Formats: sequence, structure tokens, C-alpha cells
Amino acid sequence: MRYSTQLLLGIVGITVLSQTILGVIAYWIVVDADRSHLIEVLQDRAEQVAQDVVIPMVAGEPEDTALEQSRQHFSPSTDLALIIDSRNIVGIAGPDRDHLDRHVLLQTLLSSGRQPRNQSGMLPLADGDYLWVATPLIGLPYRLVLLERTETQHGTLASKLGSRLFSSGLVVLWFAVWTALLLASLVTRKLNEKNLALRHQVTHDNLTGLPNRTLLYEQLARAIAQPSGLAGNIALLVIDINRFKEINDTLGYDFGDQLLLEIGARIQACLPDNGYISRLGGNEFAVLLTDTNEQQACSHTRHILDCMNTAVCVSQVELEVGLSIGIALFPQHTDDADTLVRYADVAMHQAREHGSRYMLYDGNADTYSLRHLELSAQLRGAIDDGQFVLHYQPKLEMSSGRVAGLEALLRWEHPTHGLIPPDEFISLAEQTGAIEPLTEWVFEEALHFLRKLHKRGTKIGVAVNVSTRSLRDRRLEPCLAELLKRTGIESRFLTLEITESVMMHDISFAQGVLESLHERGIRISIDDFGTGFSSLAYLNHLPVDELKVDRSFVLAMQDSDSDQAIVQTTVELAHTLQCSVVAEGIETARSLEVLREMGCDIAQGYYISAPKPAEEIEQWLEENTAAAGREKTAVT
Repeated sequence: MRYSTQLLLGIVGITVLSQTILGVIAYWIVVDADRSHLIEVLQDRAEQVAQDVVIPMVAGEPEDTALEQSRQHFSPSTDLALIIDSRNIVGIAGPDRDHLDRHVLLQTLLSSGRQPRNQSGMLPLADGDYLWVATPLIGLPYRLVLLERTETQHGTLASKLGSRLFSSGLVVLWFAVWTALLLASLVTRKLNEKNLALRHQVTHDNLTGLPNRTLLYEQLARAIAQPSGLAGNIALLVIDINRFKEINDTLGYDFGDQLLLEIGARIQACLPDNGYISRLGGNEFAVLLTDTNEQQACSHTRHILDCMNTAVCVSQVELEVGLSIGIALFPQHTDDADTLVRYADVAMHQAREHGSRYMLYDGNADTYSLRHLELSAQLRGAIDDGQFVLHYQPKLEMSSGRVAGLEALLRWEHPTHGLIPPDEFISLAEQTGAIEPLTEWVFEEALHFLRKLHKRGTKIGVAVNVSTRSLRDRRLEPCLAELLKRTGIESRFLTLEITESVMMHDISFAQGVLESLHERGIRISIDDFGTGFSSLAYLNHLPVDELKVDRSFVLAMQDSDSDQAIVQTTVELAHTLQCSVVAEGIETARSLEVLREMGCDIAQGYYISAPKPAEEIEQWLEENTAAAGREKTAVT
């Protein structure tokens, strides 16, 4: 029920209730006043009747006859007239004389107080209430009592009073209703103004005045909820201001607020008619484009970016401000409003990570998916449940063809998703802190397997990949020392493969850690060499034993002279630094032959063997050893 209707009904109800209460009070006040007046009139009549009835009674006329004559002459409206003493009714007259029990009448009259003497009041009898007055008969030992029914007087009074109250009540009620309508109208107007102001505050950004996330979701839900024939395609753009935190930290938050106002105004100015802008919060804006396909969405995005080509001037400071924009499409990517916003935000992060000005949502590259959240939550439990396994890929020595070692490759045997490669869960392990126990498990598993091979006479080494987080873990070195001691493996059989980018992230720290590990006899290999930004000056001072040529160069060198030149240069550089060279990604006999001609030391790839579980690699090693023995015998 609306507040104005409640107010109207409340005022009318209060008016009716107050009218009723005041009417009852007025009724009893008037009844009391009328009763006093009737008693005075009845008292006067009683005195006249008393004077008139004494003479006939003294002359010997019967009391009833004398009383009846005096009543009819002086008080004809009196219903009952009595002459009484302290014990009896001496005479009685009036129309009600035959309807009343004289004994009961006398007892009731006397029980109302002491014997009536110039008294008055109400007398309740069986057939109704009577108003009575008493006065003495001068010269006689009696009293005169006159009684009149009160029903007729009260009924007439109530009727008259009721009609007047009804008339005045209608006037008051009419006035109250119009007053209530006027007040309700004023209150409703004020409430509507406050509600509009409150809704604007709730649905708009306080700084820029633009619609906020709440209103964006309403607009988006309304657009999606259109009938299929009318909804059309929808594009949602999430826009992020690059380096905004740096600007805030350098120039202050007030400057940042002014920059947000300027950027928001620029974006709004270059939107088409079907564009709707909102501020999501922080340094992010969103643009909703209705009736827009993929090509049009990209065209509008480029137009927004072009609007930012000119410098932004805020408080006499000129800045070149860049934007990262993510685009998600309805219904191509999703048919849900919440998911559409999330996909556009993911696409924005993808654009920023790839250094691109804008990107369409790519589900295959979505690292923020529900699957990733699920894997993050299950990661630690998977370690305890033994869901992780190691696969091993062999490396061959180019000159002799014998097995030079194995690379341990981690896999997650998920009960629902099957075999998950490390690229999908290593970053999650680093984010959740599960990388430490996972790394420790990998080293322990690999070294125990290596001990098993050594006991069988296969004296080869094993290489294990080390992540950024693990390299910075100060417990890594004592953990490896304890594991090598417990398994009895010589440290020269353990190789740590560290990616180029990990090592160059903090070169001074990495140098200290690597030198300490190298002093223990552990070999150091730089993985994916050539893909990062290595400095040869630093490389010359690091304790590196091995360089691994990235597979992308090996795979492409047959079709690209430049890639082949990179591989040749890497081989020569490694030998100059007195390092061995491992080429991974060998998938053809021709690649193996080319690398042998280049002087590459060790080969690794699917042409030699795919990564295999421990049991299968044992069998492969036996077969390879037997085959090598047969070849040696044949040559001999």
C-alpha cells in the first residue's frame, strides 16, 4: 500500500474515532444536563401537587382520588405519584400504578438511601428506569414521590443529538479527508524527490556522476531479457587506465580523481547513440553497446582508443594515457549478464598482459575460469592424496647415442579432469603457496627413482624444473642436501633447470643461490634459452653447466634460416662458455642430424621418446641399453 494511501486512511480513521469519542462524551454531558433540568421541573411539579393534595386529604377524601386529581392538574406527564410513610404506600396514582408491585416499589425506593426527604435520583425497576423526586406533605406525616420514565426523554435526546453529531461529523470528515489528501500529496511529492535522489546516489558514481555497476547490470539485464527477435547482439567493453596506480602514487589521489573525470568525459563524448557508459570502480569503466556485432564492436573500440591519442591535461600537467580494453559479446561468448561482465574483464586483463590495446575474450586463454578456481581449491588435497605423478623423458648423447639422463616432468592425475599438464597448475601452486610442498615431493620422488636406477646399474642423472617461487625459497638448498644424503645420490647426478626469465628476474639473488647450489656439486641448466632477455655479461659470471635451446627454434629451423642460425649461435656460445648444449623439441630424424652436424651435445624430443611414467621408462631404458649393446657387438 502506498504511503499516501496509508496517510489518508490514518487521518480519516483518527477523525472518525475522535468524532465517536467526542460524541459519546457530548451525549453523556447533555444527558446529565437534561436530567438536572428534568429534576428541577419535576421538583416544582411535586411541590405544587403536594400543596394541592393536602387540603382534600385533610377533608377526608381518599388519598388515591385526591392524589390522582392533583397529578392530572399539576403534573399530567408524571407516570407514577406516591404518598408514603416510612413503612407503607398510603396512596398511589398514575398510568403505571397497575404495572408495579407496591411492596417491591416501596422497598426499592427506600433502599436507594435513607427515607426520601427532598431527594431525587434514578430508580431502576423491572419495566424500566424512573426519574424520581420526593417532597414532604406539609401538616401530614407523609411524603410525596413523583416518578417519570426516562426512556422517552433519552430517546428523543439521543435522536436530536445523533442528527446534530452526524451533520457536524460529515462536515468535519469532509474537511479531514481534503486535509489528508493535501498532506498526502505534499508528503508523496517529498518522498518521491528523496527516493529519486537516493536512487541516483545508489546507481551513480559519486565522483564522475556516471552510472555505476548496479545500473550497468540493470541495463544489461534489460537488454538481454528482450525477446529473441529484438535482443540482437550486445557488446560489453571493460576499459582500464594503464599505469593509474603509478599516477596516483606520483601525483596524488586528487590528481587521479581529476584524471578519472577527464577520461570518463572523453569516452562518453565518443560513444555512438547505442552506447552506454558506466564506471565499474577504481580505474575501470564499462561501455555497453546494443545492436552491435563483433566487427562494429572492434570499430567502436578503436574509435575510443583514437580519442585518447591526444595528451590529457590535468592541473597543468600533460600526460599520455593509455587504455586496455576487453570485449565480450552476447550471445557469442555467453547469454548471462554476470558472466558477460566477467568475460569482458578477463579480456581486458588478457589485453594488458599481451601488451595489446584491446582484445576479444578468448576462452582458451582464460586463467580466471571456474576450472582454475576449482583446481586452486583442490591443489593441496591432491598432494596429500597422491594424485601427482612424474613422467620422465630421456636425453641422448649425440656423439655416442647412449642415454645421458632424464628430465622429470610433473603431471596431475585429476580424478575428474584426467591428466593435467604443469602449465595449468604450477602458477596456481605458486599463488596458493602449495609450490613448496609440491617441489619437495618432486625432488624426493625423482631422487628415489634415480636411486632405483643406480642400483640396477643405470648410472644416469635427472633434471628437475625449478619455479620462481622455489628458487627464492631459502629452504630449497637444505632440503636438497638432506634428500641427497638420505637417498645416497651424488649431487652431480642432479640438474636444476631454471628458465631464463626466472634467473634474470633478480640476477643478484639468483647468482648467490646458484653459486651456493653449484658448490654442492648440483648442476645448473638454463631452460628455454633464447626466449628471454639474458645479458651475456651476467651469463659469463653465473655457474651454468648447460644451456637448453628452446623447442620453438628447433622446430622451426628446417624452414627458417634465421632460426637455424640462432641454434648454431647458441651452440657456439655454450661451447665458448664451456657449457654443454641440450636441444629439445626434436621430432624428426633430419632435425637430429642437423643438430649433430652443428655440434650439439644432447638431444631431447618425441623423436627419441615421449615422456613416460616411471615403469614404462624403465622398460625403455632396458630396451635402449640392449639395442646399444647389440650395435656395439655388431660393430666389433
